[in-house]
Amino acid sequence: MKTLGRPAAARSGFSSMELVVVLALSALVMGAMVVSYGTLVRSQPQVATVVDVPLTSDRLSTFFNNNSSDYRDTHVAPSFGSLAEAEKLREQFYHDVLSATAVFCLPRNEGVDNTWKPAYIPYNAETDDELDMPQKFRNHIIRVAGVPLTQYVDFRNPGMGNNSLPPNASIFILSYTGTDSYLRVQAIYDIDVIRFTDPKKAMGFHASVKRYADPSPVPEGNAYSLVFSSAYRVFYPPANPLATSAAGFSTDGFTPLFVTFERHTRRAFEEGMPIDRFKLAAERPFYFVWWPDPAARHLGAQANTAAPTTPQHAYNHMGGRTSFMFTVPMFPAL
Repeated sequence: MKTLGRPAAARSGFSSMELVVVLALSALVMGAMVVSYGTLVRSQPQVATVVDVPLTSDRLSTFFNNNSSDYRDTHVAPSFGSLAEAEKLREQFYHDVLSATAVFCLPRNEGVDNTWKPAYIPYNAETDDELDMPQKFRNHIIRVAGVPLTQYVDFRNPGMGNNSLPPNASIFILSYTGTDSYLRVQAIYDIDVIRFTDPKKAMGFHASVKRYADPSPVPEGNAYSLVFSSAYRVFYPPANPLATSAAGFSTDGFTPLFVTFERHTRRAFEEGMPIDRFKLAAERPFYFVWWPDPAARHLGAQANTAAPTTPQHAYNHMGGRTSFMFTVPMFPAL
């Protein structure tokens, strides 16, 4: 017996009327999305705001190997374009650390830019001291490479004195080398947070993180310097939008850039609470490192609720200021 059903034409797909209805609904949904996106963009005017930061030509050359005025034009925080660049640099930093033999963080004082970017550092394992902490690394490069005493601060950790914390830092990432007489510098990361206080110009902070690595092609020998590779930069306005002078944002800033946790075995030599409280590493010493976050609106002061006798007191206020926080071994286990 033959079964009756719908005609073949009716089973072939949507009718013209159905397609018209679907297209109309799709247009309404897409239109609503466009309107919502436009509202979101208009509510974030800072994304496209750019200021001309009065960086000198010498500083531009030191930072970016370039003194073009284009590098003075800096996006104002929060800047999601700068955030994307920071994310890329974060991944590169992780890659460099994973292939490192040692990492040394050296702080720099305000106004002291890092002009020393060697690819190799002389080192004799038989006669030179063991480089098991940043201070010994600093002493070594001063002795064997003639680095000025003022280039990097003799700094152990926050809270050891009444001096202000250094606002800038250089991170040396060492790697394997084919010679016993040199340390190989795989990359250097410079963190600079520069305060500008002239009310007639841009008031606030120019913050940048730069990576320096081998030039291309790589020169022969071991006497060459690393060159600018990549970076992100952002300008933070004062936390007080009504500030008309330096006093209006005197408590703004971004420190410390890192803290150092030494081996626990160093507690056998007591040096006092400000130092001993950081001797917590079970085996390998390590750092906490912070980079300025382009998604933050300013560098205003944050409350610190930790007890001064604890290591947390040195960095407790950094907790909600940035999403760019790293735990970095001083001597990676590879």
